[in-house]
Amino acid sequence: MIRRRQSVLNAQQKWDRYAKGIPSVLAGTSIAKAMLIPRADEIIRLLGIGPGKSYLDIGCGTAAYARLLSTRANASPPVTVDLSRKSLPNMIAWPEKLPFTADSFDCVTALHFVRRFEDDVVEAFASELARILAPGGAAIVLEFGPVKSRKLNLLHKHLLSVGCSEVELRGWGRLGALFAEKGFVSIELLELGPYVLPPIPRTAMLMKKR
Repeated sequence: MIRRRQSVLNAQQKWDRYAKGIPSVLAGTSIAKAMLIPRADEIIRLLGIGPGKSYLDIGCGTAAYARLLSTRANASPPVTVDLSRKSLPNMIAWPEKLPFTADSFDCVTALHFVRRFEDDVVEAFASELARILAPGGAAIVLEFGPVKSRKLNLLHKHLLSVGCSEVELRGWGRLGALFAEKGFVSIELLELGPYVLPPIPRTAMLMKKR
């Protein structure tokens, strides 16, 4: 476990150093994030982000997109979590053990975060997500997914490997199975595209807690 965490951190820190040399419009601004995840208003609607709702973003990076969502929804500033302080989170945490009490948040996003982790870590993260969601709360997990071509999957993994010690491309069946029976009343497949940058399919899920 320690060795796996260190490899994830090393990859994240390598990306942090690399990203310093990228113009801000390409690195982590709300403009760039909106190009990666275009349907901000639909995410706000599905999660119910708004005044009086507590919102957490996990794997926030610069936190630009989470702030875009909360500002557009006229909500309080989001709580943000990531693996490295050189990103801009409020807190540092690992997906298997989130530093929050049960029922803490009404709305949660984890966008382009879980591909860097093996199945057992993602399954533990699913349990934590169900634990910290408040009754009636909702979460969206969005990640790059596979295609039918083995060669394209290898190319996509290579393109997505910056900042990751490994890359797992999971489709709806595989990702949904990791989140099943963790305390969600429903798990729904979402279509949040079209995705222009990069033009790689995504798997998106909406989880709700009773």
